[in-house]
Amino acid sequence: MRLAAGPRPLSVRLFAASFLCAALIAFLRDLSDWQRTAAMMAAKVPDISWTWDAVIVLLSARLSIALIPIALVWCAASNFARWMVTLLALGKLINVPHAIGLLRSGAPIDPWWAVSTALSLLAVGFLFTPGAREWFRTKGEDRVAVFS
Repeated sequence: MRLAAGPRPLSVRLFAASFLCAALIAFLRDLSDWQRTAAMMAAKVPDISWTWDAVIVLLSARLSIALIPIALVWCAASNFARWMVTLLALGKLINVPHAIGLLRSGAPIDPWWAVSTALSLLAVGFLFTPGAREWFRTKGEDRVAVFS
């Protein structure tokens, strides 16, 4: 893997900031109500005793996993990471119509979930701006024209 050279375009910096903020918001939200997180996980994976320690391990792993594509995009201008983040965002996008339906019916939705989801989707958009596309294409290297 070759490291990307040169300064990162604004859109790549905004991607990193917004994706990191989205991951931190999700981490802190789930950590602040760890009993709810433990109950949700117990319903999905009943074979594990979802104690405080188990929830911390799970949430730390999820945060670390979110940092991997940020590092790959930032350090290596990885197209794989760019598309992986895009596919993961599609998973979040699938939940948006359900959330809109909840709002229409008068049911509350978690505002932190909404902010985290919006930041994740915004982050993906930053990866497809013209400046970011060029940066991914060149891996951040300056292309100097050669005149004969």
